[in-house]
Amino acid sequence: MARTILTVLLVVGMVLGCLGATYGQANDSLKPGDTAKTTANVNLRTTASMQGKVLMVAAKGTKVVIEGKVNNWYKVNLADGKAGYMYGQYLAKVEGAATPTAAVKQPAQASNPVKSQELSKVESTMILATTTSTQDTGLLDVLVPAFDKKYGVKTKVIAVGTGEAIEMGKQGNADVILVHARKSEDEFVASGYGINRKDVMYNYFFIVGPKNDPAGIADSKDAETAMKKIFDTNSKFVSRGDQSGTHKKELTIWDKYKLKPQGSKWYMESGQGMGDTLMMASEMGAYTLVDSGTWYAFADKVDLKIVLQGDSILFNPYGVIAVNPEKYSNIHKNAAAAFIDFITSEEGQKIIKDYKKNGQQLFVPDAKK
Repeated sequence: MARTILTVLLVVGMVLGCLGATYGQANDSLKPGDTAKTTANVNLRTTASMQGKVLMVAAKGTKVVIEGKVNNWYKVNLADGKAGYMYGQYLAKVEGAATPTAAVKQPAQASNPVKSQELSKVESTMILATTTSTQDTGLLDVLVPAFDKKYGVKTKVIAVGTGEAIEMGKQGNADVILVHARKSEDEFVASGYGINRKDVMYNYFFIVGPKNDPAGIADSKDAETAMKKIFDTNSKFVSRGDQSGTHKKELTIWDKYKLKPQGSKWYMESGQGMGDTLMMASEMGAYTLVDSGTWYAFADKVDLKIVLQGDSILFNPYGVIAVNPEKYSNIHKNAAAAFIDFITSEEGQKIIKDYKKNGQQLFVPDAKK
């Protein structure tokens, strides 16, 4: 019965903090002021109930400070300033603990060899190469016009996979890129092609699939185990197959067990954007990996459900990077600098925070000053 209840909760988006655990009683030993740690990946919610909005997923081992208790829930504070409610079953007291660490460790910022350009000399046009998820969700339809109006710029948006967007930057065919593959971003900067990288926002990846979950992955403890079940059962899977940020993440997960699904009859590569790939998976009754923003924008258009979420490996940060004008003389460096300033400013971050589809916030602003 507990498994049935959990599956229903997953379908309607009310996912337990830990997918593989039994929904039991809270830990009654915690008192205000105690330091505790999460014993699994746990949802931080706005209220002390399963109906509370999920603010974030705290990775297993995250330390929190107990502020109070409401029934089986604890109000907690995290080291990064976030506060909310966690179900007590997934908290364990830490004896003699120091100040808790942050829930999600953010990667260090790439060095910034130049300061913002003189914004009074912003060029009248700019090319933004970006991942398809920012386009498919509709975020750019709100964000880019606000930037263009403020700075008098006409921005051309080219939405492709992250790998292709980075390649456009390397070839000098874009002024600025907005992508989500941190390792590739750092390599882009380290090789001299990009400058002034900034964190912008984040969301999470979900593994979604048919509502009957033929591979039985809803009970998996992590994404790697879930993908191995898909592999072992030869269940249909649609991959982006385009070196996008989503595709790179997928390959990382397969690699945990040294799995090579390419070439298998059940494994299909769409070569398309995230929205089209999600629609294809729905039509074929297949699993796929999707960012949460695109999922919430398309959830009412597909016959799929979330079968796994909450694993820390599914964290999905986005970064913005200016193409190095020292590489290419045609780069509109001032417009690129202005866009980075705007998207990481209080105004730009608020646009990201306020943007919703089907009542869901698609991206969490994450710029650091």
